[in-house]
Amino acid sequence: MIRVNVRLYGELRERLDAASSGETVSLPEGSTLETLNESLGIPTEDVVVTLVNGVVVSQGTVLREGDRVDVFPPLAGG
Repeated sequence: MIRVNVRLYGELRERLDAASSGETVSLPEGSTLETLNESLGIPTEDVVVTLVNGVVVSQGTVLREGDRVDVFPPLAGG
């Protein structure tokens, strides 16, 4: 098992309030961002940008122990 720190932003914060402030999530070794989103109940289409340790990455990125993951939804503007 690995542990990663997850922060959710925008409308994702409202849906999963516990994870919005920096929740530590345990995942099986070899888990990807897609695995993380599934475990949190976040549909792929609800994610526009994901950063791991401050770097924009794809959903297939394998997570490592201690990674910090920031997940951003689509932004609406006027």
